[in-house]
Amino acid sequence: MAMPGDFFSGVEQLEASLAGIKAKIPVFYREARCFTTVFPASIIGLRRLLPDRRFVPAQVLPGIGAVHLTAFEYYDTDIGPYNEFGIGILLNSPYFLQIPGYNMLRQLLQDSFYTYIHRLPVNTQVALDGGVELYNYPKTMNAIEFSDTSDWVTCELAEGEDLICRVRGRKIPATRSTVMKYFCHLYQYQQPQYAEFKVNAREYALALGRDNAELELGFSHPAARELSDVLLSTKPLMYIYVPSMQAILYGPGNLSLASIAFFLERGLGISVNELTALLDRERAGKKKKKE
Repeated sequence: MAMPGDFFSGVEQLEASLAGIKAKIPVFYREARCFTTVFPASIIGLRRLLPDRRFVPAQVLPGIGAVHLTAFEYYDTDIGPYNEFGIGILLNSPYFLQIPGYNMLRQLLQDSFYTYIHRLPVNTQVALDGGVELYNYPKTMNAIEFSDTSDWVTCELAEGEDLICRVRGRKIPATRSTVMKYFCHLYQYQQPQYAEFKVNAREYALALGRDNAELELGFSHPAARELSDVLLSTKPLMYIYVPSMQAILYGPGNLSLASIAFFLERGLGISVNELTALLDRERAGKKKKKE
């Protein structure tokens, strides 16, 4: 298990440009907190939301899938502080049998989760532009507000005066620590894509059942109506509370040629033609040395 002091050691970063701002890839999140609620959802409704049949929603029980809502408050990152709210669909891991309940349980036991990121609101321009341009994350600009009492943390997601949802989680004793991996699946150029988000949960707690979190949905916003249509209950199946964490967002994987060219030019400031010329010069130099 990685300790807080060495979580980032051995991970090399490349200078990059995100939305015209100098940054680094992978992106380091040095101090943050989050909490996650998992709700039962109609498997038929989830399949309608997924853009490709290669994304297979995990099932808690036959016919019942799972939607997770995760609220992040990032204090110190390579692209500055910002808030983020993830709405995702839990997927089957390709490494375990696709049996209802079993696949999801094995992911939980290994702290390794496969998810399709359906919506990912943020509240800063650099987080919005960088996530959309380089990763094709489904990001939007929204109000994401955290509030605290001694016993509860609340995150409210809204667009203007229009409430999308309000999630409330209990500050249960977070006495454990663990390293979790989230394989975040996306869709770009009609091709499945993914990015690994590795979390060093320095303080961590997990609770099953409905007593430790609450969800209130808005009425008129499209995202709120969409959640209302697909969720089978607003009572959670599971709650994860991480009051202290670090994280690494690795570069996008499984890229198409169009994505690679876009990533090089927008992220690293290198066009495909410039990269080809650079490689030609390097090969010519090596050939000259041999002669």
